[in-house]
Amino acid sequence: MPSLTATLSTFAVLSALAGFVVGVSRCLRSKPRAPTLLDLLLALGSATGAMLTALFLLRVRSSTPLQLFGLFHALYVGVMVTLPIVGLLLGTVAIRRRSRPPTLIACAALVLLGMLGWYMTHVEPNWLRVDTIEVAVGSIRSGDGPVRIAVLADLQTASIGDHERAAVREVMAGRPDVILIPGDLYQPTSEGFFSGIPAVRELLATLHAPFGVYFVQGDHEDLGLAQQLFEGSEVVILDDRVVEVPVRRRTLLIGGTSIDVNSAGADAVRARLLAEPAEGAVTVLVSHRPDTVLPLPTDSRVDLSVAGHTHGGQVVIPGFGPPLTLSDVPRAAAQGGLHSVNGNQLYVSPGVGLERGDAPQLRLFNRPAVALLDLDS
Repeated sequence: MPSLTATLSTFAVLSALAGFVVGVSRCLRSKPRAPTLLDLLLALGSATGAMLTALFLLRVRSSTPLQLFGLFHALYVGVMVTLPIVGLLLGTVAIRRRSRPPTLIACAALVLLGMLGWYMTHVEPNWLRVDTIEVAVGSIRSGDGPVRIAVLADLQTASIGDHERAAVREVMAGRPDVILIPGDLYQPTSEGFFSGIPAVRELLATLHAPFGVYFVQGDHEDLGLAQQLFEGSEVVILDDRVVEVPVRRRTLLIGGTSIDVNSAGADAVRARLLAEPAEGAVTVLVSHRPDTVLPLPTDSRVDLSVAGHTHGGQVVIPGFGPPLTLSDVPRAAAQGGLHSVNGNQLYVSPGVGLERGDAPQLRLFNRPAVALLDLDS
């Protein structure tokens, strides 16, 4: 069965060809002439109509109609594939027949739109970066040097490849004291669900840190799957639990919440971290969803909250931020990085992977990242 991307791409190409035929046919009548902006608009309108008709037929004939992410995927393919092909084909005719500059410029802009789509789909999602960030904690909790926490969030892969291996290598190259994994490691297709587990397990088995590797559940793995993925590794599942780790003359308290950040278990974890531990203890709250920081009191005793989930929005509009975050934390915080939310420090990882399934797999102005957080006074 073809993937949604393959199906939509086929529709997009056929729709573009149909639009081109309509647009160019007006130029090749008894008195051939150069294409105009009106011809281009007619071609684009016809291509759009053909694409919408194809999507309607797909919806009618499919037993599983497109949901929100699927509709975004269709819109993306239509804009980044259908329209640029129309621009390329009609632009070729426009050059040969020496159309006026506005027509040539419009066709060139559509071709550039296609190049942007290629970058968003094939370049930026694989352009991994490493963020090294200093996180200030109270001087009384300085201990004997900083604590380095590596964050490996939202690997969210259907299969292990060079990108995922590079992310793990960068984490290990940072020589962290602790590694935090805020969920969403594995999102395979239903057909390849079990076949991909050994490769994920093999990769995760290479994660080592002297003071522990800790995981909390994401949206795409239940605890049963997580236990399968972590067989033979050092990873500890920390859902609704708190661990105490001695790190260089200080205590590090790490509390992990389950996927429901408002559950009784999550409340209990936050309560323990807030219950005035020893002054020299560093407290870290980790959850898949950044919303776990919202119930904390203003300027609370929790030194740092760590989360993933948003992927930084995957697409960021300069001057605005990500249009879609699926979180109630401020847009700037959901975009990723270290921010203060109600006086509480929150680090949100942009993630390593992408939303899979029916979603368009793209990034723009928000590269995938792993983080090295240095906690010090």
